[in-house]
Parts: sequence; structure tokens; C-alpha cells
Amino acid sequence: MTSRTITRPDDTIQRIVVVGAGLGGLRTVERLRHRGYQGQIVLLGGERHLPYDRPPLSKQMLRAEVEPFWLRPGNDFSALDVTVRIDDPAVELDVERGVIVTRGGEVAYDAAVIATGAVPRRVPGVGGLVLRTLEDAGQLRASLAPGCRLGVIGAGLIGCEVAASARAIGAEVAVIDVLAGPLIRVVGPKVAGLVAELHAERGVTLHLGTGITGVSGRRLTLQDGTEHEFDVVLEAIGAAPDTAWLAGSAIELDDGVDCDADGRAAPNVYAVGDAARWGGRRSEHWTNAGQQADHVAAVILEQERPAADVAYWWSDQYDIKLQGLGQPGADDDVEVVRWGPKSRPVAVYSAGGRLTGVVGFSAAGAVMRLRADIAAGADVNEILDRLAS
Repeated sequence: MTSRTITRPDDTIQRIVVVGAGLGGLRTVERLRHRGYQGQIVLLGGERHLPYDRPPLSKQMLRAEVEPFWLRPGNDFSALDVTVRIDDPAVELDVERGVIVTRGGEVAYDAAVIATGAVPRRVPGVGGLVLRTLEDAGQLRASLAPGCRLGVIGAGLIGCEVAASARAIGAEVAVIDVLAGPLIRVVGPKVAGLVAELHAERGVTLHLGTGITGVSGRRLTLQDGTEHEFDVVLEAIGAAPDTAWLAGSAIELDDGVDCDADGRAAPNVYAVGDAARWGGRRSEHWTNAGQQADHVAAVILEQERPAADVAYWWSDQYDIKLQGLGQPGADDDVEVVRWGPKSRPVAVYSAGGRLTGVVGFSAAGAVMRLRADIAAGADVNEILDRLAS
């Protein structure tokens, strides 16, 4: 992001258009109303559903344990006094005219918030299933059955969660990744080894550090020369920001909508969530979308910005809830301790002797109490002593 400063040319904000009816878009609407905004709000959604929660798609919904998790109880939007237009995706943003062009027409804005999220990345030539929408989850669930052979390409959060859910259904699961360990970009190699053990103990076959060199139907040939036949193949190699509709606009794109530290992408245009890159960093974590939504609402209304919160993520795999706080660097030191009566693994990350993050395996009592310590950069030895006591 360049060091430019973007200011609003017009202090009259009578209509705010939020593009994207997912978590980030809905939370933006909610925070605007909570902060006292009385003007008109239009919420545009590209899917044919009202806003729903995506994390359950790879877990409870895939196991057919629950119906969709709607983000507003009873799908009641009356208290928000918002015009919701679903199944009407944005196709263009005209900054000069202050207009969002959708498949169904145009809507003018005084301020616009881009919250279009992300779309699954694909492995060339594979043609497998992906998991991002309700329809994707339904298709994947219908394809799984006890004894079914599932190949998961990608050992990130989605790949690992789907592997765990598929094993609960009774499928035979293999996970393939070019990297050396599952979740390695999030947790680093030492903790990735623990995640690998978790899946191997549950019967998942791991093909790590190897890519795909050939595809014939559902038969995959790997770099190590082995061939594997599957009934179902899931591509879970990550997601790309959903910004193709902004091509040719005045919005700068660089692995997402390029924003300043307040989420501004252009005069009167902001971005939050998976599609947004704030200060050179893009985050796809669930909690990030809500935090950015509140920040942008404050900026639009010229109110005090909320204090920055410590980054948080979680993942449910088998009977284990992984929880992480902070944003440790790739070169940070990592110490794994055993915490509590069940000796749960807790990974403590530090740089220069200062605490930068923590990841726990069903160890919420250890992880969540360290939020303030991470924010303060506490002495890591004091934290390790505390966890050991």
C-alpha cells in the first residue's frame, strides 16, 4: 500500500452501499446502526441466500448435523432497517459517479464498503469439488459415504476440517499437500507436526511435501511417483479475493483491495474481510471481518476508532478445538508445553524474548487468558513459567 492519505470529499453520507452479504458485510451494517447511523443502507449479495456463517460448512453441516447457520436469528433484518438485495452480484464500481453497477441495475452511494469475500483457488486440470458456499457443502456431503475414498488437495484449515468431518462419516481420506506439514503457514513446522499426528492417528493418509504431476479422471499421480484413485476429490488449496468485478475500476488491487490503515481504498470506498488488504496484509480469519467492519463503521461516521484487538482463529478437528492468538512471524521461536490435567499441547511463540502468539489443542483455559499478554509483548519466560505452574 502506498503512503497516500485518502479523505472524504463530502461530509454528507445519506446512503451507504455494502457489497457482499457475508459476515463482513452484515457486521458492517450492524456496526453502522449500533454506532448511530440513521441514513439508508443497501446490502448487496451475490448468492441467493441471506447471510450465513461459513465455518460450519466444513464441519457440522458437512456431517449433516445442523441446518445452515444464519447470521441473523430468524433471518430478521427489520431492526437494521436495511434494504437487502440478494442474488444480485456487483459487476462494476464507478468511483467517479459514486455508483455500484449490479446484474440488476445501478445503485448510487455516498459511501461504499466492499465485502465480497473470496473464491476458491483451483488446481489446474483436476476439476474436483470446492467448498465455499451452501451449495458446495451440499454437493460434497452428497458425495461422501462410509467407505468412500476422498482425496483432499491442500492441508490448510478447510482441508484439515473436511478430512476430519469425512472420517467421522466413515470415508477413507487422503490429504495431499506440497508443503511439509498441515497448517504449516499458520502454525509453523513444529506445531504442524502435531497436527499431522492428530490426523494420522484418526486414519488419514498424509502425502506431504509432494505435488500432483498427472490427472486421469479421479486418478492422481504425485511427484513421488505414486498413483491414487479416489471417488471424490476436493480442491482445498486456499482462496483468492473476490475482486474480479473491480478490474478496470479506480480501485487498486494487490491480492485484494489495497487499503490504508483505516480500510480506505478510494474516496468514500472501503473494504473489509477476505477481499481486503489493510496495510499490506490480508487475513481470512472469521474474527478479522468483524473487527474491520467495526473499524470502518467508525471511520465512515468520523467516530473514535476501536482499539486494535489481538488476532484470533480457531478450527474444530475431530474432538480437538485448535485455538490461536496473535500473529507470530515465520522465524519466531516456538516452545511446546503440556498444559492441564490432560497434558494438552500449547505452543508458545516469541521473538526477542517477547510473547507473539499462542496455539492450543483444546486448551482454551491456557490460550484465551494470554490475549493481554500478547498485546503487551510479555516476557515469554514468565508465560512459560505460568503455564507450567
